[in-house]
Amino acid sequence: MSGKKRTRLSPEGRRNQLLDCARDLILNQGFSGFTMEALASEAGVSNPLIYKYFDTRLVLLQELWAREYERYARSVREELSEAENFEDVVRLFVDLNFRQLSLGGITHILGAQPELREVTKERQKDNVRKTGRFLVNTVEEMYHLTPSQAGHFIALASGASIEAARHYGRYGGRRKKMVEDTVNFILIGVEAFKT
Repeated sequence: MSGKKRTRLSPEGRRNQLLDCARDLILNQGFSGFTMEALASEAGVSNPLIYKYFDTRLVLLQELWAREYERYARSVREELSEAENFEDVVRLFVDLNFRQLSLGGITHILGAQPELREVTKERQKDNVRKTGRFLVNTVEEMYHLTPSQAGHFIALASGASIEAARHYGRYGGRRKKMVEDTVNFILIGVEAFKT
């Protein structure tokens, strides 16, 4: 146990503190090196205390993933509700891809783990369906496309955004400019697509 002073917290407070410490350790030291012992040291608690809250490493990681995914989904919903036009919506999703795929955010790291994905599988499918439906309907109405054309365009736009973010993650560059270039590429593409 480290020299950190142990603080009495409510059970919910302690659970969140342990999850926060786990998140920070994974972000700073990587997923594969994450251990319950490292967590105990970082949190300034004993190993038995951690096991009082989480039966296994997997249970802890699944709970962390569920919490972080819900936070991510909530932030997307909030940002989407503030979008004033289609360009804002495109910018939101492109920026999200750049944040998640190029910067190694916690949802990207945890979501890449097969043993964790199961926890949010149905929720993710539901979110993808709702978001896809919203985007297809928006493109369909704004650009007078058929549902099939709108769906095809959304698939192309999504692919462009994801690959641009991956490219940035591999090679770097000026992030803000690359996001703007990707947004413009998609907006020009939808104009060309409707002809």
